[in-house]
Amino acid sequence: MKELVEDNIYTTLAEKYDELLLDYVLISFDEEYCGKESHKRAVIEAISALNIRVRVGNSLNHPQFYVDEDKMYCTKCDIEDFFYDGNSSWETSGNTRIRKTPSHMTYWWAFFEPPYGVPYSKEDFRKINHSLFPAQFRSDLEIYSWNDDFSNYFEDGKEWWGTALWSVYDKWMNRFVIIGASLTD
Repeated sequence: MKELVEDNIYTTLAEKYDELLLDYVLISFDEEYCGKESHKRAVIEAISALNIRVRVGNSLNHPQFYVDEDKMYCTKCDIEDFFYDGNSSWETSGNTRIRKTPSHMTYWWAFFEPPYGVPYSKEDFRKINHSLFPAQFRSDLEIYSWNDDFSNYFEDGKEWWGTALWSVYDKWMNRFVIIGASLTD
């Protein structure tokens, strides 16, 4: 496993989406796929790759990230739920509309509602995901959501806004895409 630093998606993200606050790491995978264990190894590799980046999330002064493998666990994500790009729902209380946030951090929420506004739309979300996960292969993706107690990567987000980390395995492209969110004010 190694980061695919030459992949064109990094150029696209840097040029067109330079205000995006999610962390995307693409990891090659040319080994026998072993489900959760392969996802775990890809997440560990991704956290290591973040250590050499100048900017992680909205931080230009991040610490060296560590991983405590014994504390790692994940749950499988439904593909449709993962890519769902619906806005938060609204409730009415008297004459006031109140936005309800999701009960857990969703990929769309992390993309569209970071603690600082981003100039991106639902169409941008779809374009990025089409580049990362071509629609004709999406039904074959395997996606896991990870807990946030195994690395200091999550400290900023725990302070205020929230955290999330997903590992997405694409067997057709022989790669993992790790998507992380941990932001603070």
